[in-house]
Amino acid sequence: MAKIAKISEIHPTLGFTEFDILEKYRKSFHESGLGRLHSLFLFECMAKAAGLSEQRLGRRNIFSPSAKIALMVLKAYTGFSDRQLVEHLNGTCTTRFSVESS
Repeated sequence: MAKIAKISEIHPTLGFTEFDILEKYRKSFHESGLGRLHSLFLFECMAKAAGLSEQRLGRRNIFSPSAKIALMVLKAYTGFSDRQLVEHLNGTCTTRFSVESS
């Protein structure tokens, strides 16, 4: 299965001449339909209500509890398969922001 790269880990290596471009992507995300939908959900409250927590034994989680809820919402919104969702998480800023900003 494809590995998901965190944008915070690749941020310094992005090929942009200025990081302002990344901020423009973030701004355009919040103005998009997905961004407006994202702002309606209280991901932290939903994660607590579902009993998800940061602390557990075993491997380190890739996603925070609120990001896991955001992934479920994103998958339902897009209708992507797991593989397609991973491809879009690694390939498009809009998809990435919908999960990482949760």
